[in-house]
Amino acid sequence: MRGLKRLFRLLRGELHVERLRAKEAKVQKLKAGKHTVDIENEYIHISGTTPYVRFEGTETGAADKGIKEDAGTLKIYDFSAESDVMDLEAHASRHLSGGADEVLNLTNINNAIGFSVDAHASRHAYGGADALADNALRFSQIDKVFGTESTVTVTAGSTSTISKGVYLVSLGANTKVEYSPDNGTTWRLLIPAGEGGVVISDGSNVRLNNTGASDEDSYLLPVQ
Repeated sequence: MRGLKRLFRLLRGELHVERLRAKEAKVQKLKAGKHTVDIENEYIHISGTTPYVRFEGTETGAADKGIKEDAGTLKIYDFSAESDVMDLEAHASRHLSGGADEVLNLTNINNAIGFSVDAHASRHAYGGADALADNALRFSQIDKVFGTESTVTVTAGSTSTISKGVYLVSLGANTKVEYSPDNGTTWRLLIPAGEGGVVISDGSNVRLNNTGASDEDSYLLPVQ
């Protein structure tokens, strides 16, 4: 009866209650003007233009809100403000970053998983908490493109360290590529003067060495 009294406050017009009993199930039909409300054990059926169920609280700080059908969609409606609170069937944007009920922001995600999503690459690096397995990546899976070729001029009798990266190199007639296995104490021949090949440099221990009497150009094409 408490539920029916609440509905009586929601519906306008004279109400006619017709009780039908079928076995243990009870059906109540409320006639409200031109519209009928069916109340059964399993459901409440309200028929009409923009029908709604209204919950008007009477306690301190109470709300006056409800659920209504409007233009084919269900909405939460604020009767005191006479405005929609949200569309129940299209409210995903409320949970996006900046929304009224945002969930998908980096702070929430970072707190939930225990690390920073936008700065966690080190976790997947060698020795990281979630390091890639040794056999996780094959060379064929890496997209390889050429960068912009650079000309490196090495003065006579001088050297030039090759920047970190992977390169195709074409050497001057008297310029060779050398590498150091001990951080610069010892230098070993990698590619003879005047030839070409593939160079992998760590940015410190691979160099061009011009042993000629004049300046020479060599060419480095980065593989990215």
